[in-house]
Amino acid sequence: MRWVAMDRLTWRVVTLPCVAAVLAGLVIAGCGSGSVRLTSEGTTVAVPGSPVPVSAIPRLRAIADQLANENGEAVPSWISAVVTTQEKAEASAIRGAFSPAGGKTVVYLVTMKGHFKSERGPVSLSGHRTPAPTLNYQSVVVSAETWRWRRTFDVISGGLSRTPPPVAPSSLGPVTWLKR
Repeated sequence: MRWVAMDRLTWRVVTLPCVAAVLAGLVIAGCGSGSVRLTSEGTTVAVPGSPVPVSAIPRLRAIADQLANENGEAVPSWISAVVTTQEKAEASAIRGAFSPAGGKTVVYLVTMKGHFKSERGPVSLSGHRTPAPTLNYQSVVVSAETWRWRRTFDVISGGLSRTPPPVAPSSLGPVTWLKR
């Protein structure tokens, strides 16, 4: 009988502090709480104004490579990414764009430099399509979170241009180079 009582006491003395330490660690790390966001590069959560999470880089690179290839550029000179809001990303990616809904959604803005061609060239006055012009910049807005009908890494919008984006991606947050 006495041995059983001692065993329970030992269990309490050893186990309960360990359980308390584990629970404290979970609370500090923010597990189970949506209110704590980590902003280091090692996190999987994208936060505007912080570096692109390391875990997102391979997916963003694959999306950029696919879209560059679809627009006639097998190997862009460089590819960059930044975490920002949809509203700010679209102002950079598309001249004159504005986001009436979902403008505060967290997104990745991926910008590439190369020799891109749009799917179709402009229509001439005679009604015929002219050859597509070569454009030097491609910007793509990619969802960084699931929101309404979008999933993470869905392409939201994009644009092609002869000139650099009207809003420099570096003004939106730290630039992560996907290819340099």
